[in-house]
Amino acid sequence: MVHLPPGGVSRRPSPQLPAFCRSRRPSTTTVRTSSLQQLNWLLWVVLALQLSTLLLVLAGPVPAPMKPRGGAPHAAAPVPSLSRS
Repeated sequence: MVHLPPGGVSRRPSPQLPAFCRSRRPSTTTVRTSSLQQLNWLLWVVLALQLSTLLLVLAGPVPAPMKPRGGAPHAAAPVPSLSRS
């Protein structure tokens, strides 16, 4: 048989927070100067890559090489043979 408190409504106990939520320690983080310098360097590298990509996009496609006029084939130097006869 269930015993109800006066008023007839059973109440659940309030939930307990985890231990890390109940601690009163201040949360501080120490940042070294070298870490900030590395972050600064990384940001400059990313900026340089972004700018170079932007310049490539703005430059547009590279045109195909021009064919010689008159329809004559391009004179190429003979390729020396590697085999000895």
